[in-house]
Amino acid sequence: RFSGLPFEDRRKCIEGWRTGALWGRPVFGALKELSTLAWYTQPVSWSAIGYTGPLVPPTAQRGWTDADHRYASLPIHTHKSGPGDGSTVKAKAVVIGSGAGGAAAAYALARRGMEVAVVEAGSFHLPRELSQREEEMYPRLFYDAGGRRTANRAIRVLHGHGVGGSTLHNINLCKRVPDALLEEWKLPGWSPHEFKPYLDEIERLLEVRPVDLAMVNTANALIRKGVGALGWKGGILHHNRRGCVGSGFCELGCSFDAKLNAARVLIPDAVAKGATVYADTRALRFDVAGGRVQGLTVRTQAPAWSGGGPAREWRLEADLYICAGGAVETPLLLERSGAPDPHGRLGRGLRLHPGAAVAGLFDQNVRCWQGIPQSWECTEWLSFEPGSSKRTWIVGGSAHPAGAASFLPGYGAAHAELMTHYPRLVPLSAMLHDRTQGRVGGTAGGGVELDYVLDEGDRAELARGLQACARILFAAGAREVWVPTREVLRLKSVAEVDRMPQRLADGDIDLVAVHPMGSVPMGTDPRTSGCGPDQKFHGLENLWIADASVYPTSLGVPPQISTYSVGLRVGRQV
Repeated sequence: RFSGLPFEDRRKCIEGWRTGALWGRPVFGALKELSTLAWYTQPVSWSAIGYTGPLVPPTAQRGWTDADHRYASLPIHTHKSGPGDGSTVKAKAVVIGSGAGGAAAAYALARRGMEVAVVEAGSFHLPRELSQREEEMYPRLFYDAGGRRTANRAIRVLHGHGVGGSTLHNINLCKRVPDALLEEWKLPGWSPHEFKPYLDEIERLLEVRPVDLAMVNTANALIRKGVGALGWKGGILHHNRRGCVGSGFCELGCSFDAKLNAARVLIPDAVAKGATVYADTRALRFDVAGGRVQGLTVRTQAPAWSGGGPAREWRLEADLYICAGGAVETPLLLERSGAPDPHGRLGRGLRLHPGAAVAGLFDQNVRCWQGIPQSWECTEWLSFEPGSSKRTWIVGGSAHPAGAASFLPGYGAAHAELMTHYPRLVPLSAMLHDRTQGRVGGTAGGGVELDYVLDEGDRAELARGLQACARILFAAGAREVWVPTREVLRLKSVAEVDRMPQRLADGDIDLVAVHPMGSVPMGTDPRTSGCGPDQKFHGLENLWIADASVYPTSLGVPPQISTYSVGLRVGRQV
């Protein structure tokens, strides 16, 4: 057994997995993720790396806030309530998913007096239950506890669930779909002029505005300094926040309820207008016959993170159905349901908007985990002009200990030494406006397969983006820049940037994707698209798509505001 081997033999075994045959590298990666999560989420490890820990006391020691009482009063069904096993519930419309697209669609329908049922696979969380602990919140807020990856293990794909969907854990970045892309798509009803009213309305509802310069944290101030020193294009980002205290725990859910997101703004309004929300309820399959959806079978069950429990299967019947489960879950539901797919397009066209990061080591304490994580951007290397080779959006980031540990390369003593510098690190990410197209599909065992392999052009473009990140960090005053390839590069000066990889092979560097999109894309030809410009699924007369699945290309920017607008558009037009 591994545990019975002498220490040096165990080290050699791990080293063999890390550097040897392709099958061993995913083993190494998975074990590293699990072990760093287990260790760096323990308070006993925090003092050694200078981490200050959560800003809120444990739930048992916290009082109830006005926000907690307000959410608790919402009549939202969980696994503890709702229809019984074998029941049938009737509604006028069923919305699957309560994230940006689903919440906006339900909001629009309920405001027009339509009886709406919203089905959400994730749970309903009060602000007081958002503990700011990675080991607790990843299982609650992310599919596969944040461990979902592409089939080749090269890209970690983070997408969320819960009442509010991915708007619970996102960092509130608000950027519109570029007009140049809308013009490139050439879809009826999707010109910049026609889509603008939906974007305008969503931005008013969510109070989107530039981040106050006084709220820019040290890490983002250094990024601003570096971008400015190079004379590159950049600027302040827009967010949807009110009452933000700069805790820095956005990606774990906001304990202070400062996000003006689907859960705070749209879902309560829809419920007040008569919508019914069923949390802890997974859509299993549509009953499809005669070119229509006849019903939806769902399963309500206590979530695995709470220990699970008996399941209840029941049925929803409605006149119309709206899929808004996201670019992974929506095509999986359609595939399980045997939805018409005569041209084999279902799940194809997947874009991931993947990103990789480098880290700058500074002389001062930065504590990147404190304050608003992302408030400054660099757009020097992102252009949507036809034929442009600039396809990289650069933005700062933050990482709590387990996330930082999984991002930093190596293991054992070498990895521990890197972690001692944690408070002085500034991560900077290059996110790719990808042209690669992948596929979402289910497995025989009921799992998920994300078949996505970066093409050569995207590999080279992402490498160029990482070089640009390194130049920004040096221009900001970094003493070293770390490139977390399998053999870590520790660059001492900007003159060494050319040592960085000119292209990225699978497994060279950890990639993360938080914006899957495009797996049921819009188009006028059913042979090459999944739904029409009206977002109605080809082949089913009463099913629409209202999530990031519908984009014909990558957006190249965070899709939150665009996806809210996609949902609002469906809710208004059906």
